[in-house]
Amino acid sequence: MRTLLRGRTRGTTVVEVMMALSMLAIGASGIIAMQKLTIVSNRDAKNLEVANEIARTWVERLRGDAMVWNFPSGLNESSDIADTVWLNGNIAAPGAADWFRPVNQSVGIYGVHDALGRDDPTAVAAPNGPFCVNLRLTWIRLDKSVRAEVRVYWLRQGIGGWTTPSVPASPLCGSDPKNPPGIQFETVTYHFVQVATMIRQNAP
Repeated sequence: MRTLLRGRTRGTTVVEVMMALSMLAIGASGIIAMQKLTIVSNRDAKNLEVANEIARTWVERLRGDAMVWNFPSGLNESSDIADTVWLNGNIAAPGAADWFRPVNQSVGIYGVHDALGRDDPTAVAAPNGPFCVNLRLTWIRLDKSVRAEVRVYWLRQGIGGWTTPSVPASPLCGSDPKNPPGIQFETVTYHFVQVATMIRQNAP
């Protein structure tokens, strides 16, 4: 009886141990790769949400700015668009409008936002982002309504193979607010969020 029991109990061979370790390594590598992909996806989703919030903030700023652009009346027969902050001097005819980075030094706004979407009041010296804002304002009806476009962009960082930006900008948001980097829609290097809306004169 003892002989039978002793014959049935046998140890694990080296080959079996190596096979088990190989299977464990394959499974663990898959889990690690999936974890890395999840981290990158979560970061991209967070950046996209922040960029959308920045774009919505600028749309509301432009709409608020238009509230002081009043319709001419008997008391004020001329346009008072000069009272606005962002609209004044930045609206162009269709086809002639260029992107610009909105800057208002008196309140510390430079068209640059930090990782949480807040205005970066220190960006006057080095507007490096991570989020940059450009505006483009075009007349729809002269002295009546404006097409306002808000573009938010930030550097793309992929899982692997990401190298120096193909259209590098130093600093990222551009040193000249009136002449931002000519990134157009360089999707290999940057992520973009663009919003368009109509801004109307504050009519009675």
